Amino acid sequence: MNQTRRKAVKTILSTGAGLSLSPQLASAVRALPRSLKFGVITDVHIGFIKDAPMRFHAFEKAMQTLRPHGVIQMGDFAYPQAANQKYVDAFNSLSSHPIHAIGNHELDHKLTREDAKKSWGIPAYYYSKDVGGIEFIVLDGNDRGSPTYRTHGGYHSYIGKTQREWLTNKLESADKPVIIVSHQPLAGRIAVDNAAELQALIKRHKNKILLCLNGHSHIDQHLEIDGCHYIHINSASYYWLGGKIRTAFYRDPLFTTMTIDKDTGTIALTASKSSWSNGSPEEVGYFEERQDLQHLKEHIAPRISERHIRSTALK
Repeated sequence: MNQTRRKAVKTILSTGAGLSLSPQLASAVRALPRSLKFGVITDVHIGFIKDAPMRFHAFEKAMQTLRPHGVIQMGDFAYPQAANQKYVDAFNSLSSHPIHAIGNHELDHKLTREDAKKSWGIPAYYYSKDVGGIEFIVLDGNDRGSPTYRTHGGYHSYIGKTQREWLTNKLESADKPVIIVSHQPLAGRIAVDNAAELQALIKRHKNKILLCLNGHSHIDQHLEIDGCHYIHINSASYYWLGGKIRTAFYRDPLFTTMTIDKDTGTIALTASKSSWSNGSPEEVGYFEERQDLQHLKEHIAPRISERHIRSTALK
């Protein structure tokens, strides 16, 4: 395999030594369909950027052809207002199993989590949903109460005590393979304030967890921490620069298809590639100003990488 191919296709083997599936979980894996497909998109920002509807419609068209088992949007999809309900309804029509995670920008303009819950038709701010024998645990990273919030301010990014207790109970009782979905990352760039605590919990149950998916960071990255997989799915629309320029737009919309293959024990993500439409971060001097982000240069790019992740939770 040449070097370019190595970068494009990343096959990662879980370090699940010493862990074995419970009889209930092993039985649930055997009962899975041979293949499950999910459309995945995040950070479309309808209501914030002008061409966001075009980006959503590209995803919509692709999913109408694919006909996936479920569709997942991981927040900052659209302000939960009447003017945007048609996009929500269109998203929900793409599959009998739509999955929504609440983003921080759903709370702009004095909107609330309750507004998002009602608009999207989700049962709660955080919840679980069985799709084809996979348990999706959807978290809400907008809780208040972080002991470190005063030091950084801005949007709240925290999984509070009540939600952590609920998550603990869910993972302890889970008898199906699990995918954790959240807007704010649980690891890496701009992770929730109590990421280390959550990673410790996830590590204890890594034999059940296929991976953790997030949006919010607008980067393309896979992290493996203690044998657990954390995937940053890139924004459909842009990378946030701040300052006078504010946004570096992707020429084409980004989204991906996630395929869970029981026979091979892998989770695959399809590639989605674009280019910068109004100057790259490097061209506008972004990394000169943000020396602290030099290590993320490779991941700040207009793409979602193809990935093949092998999971012990499928074997």
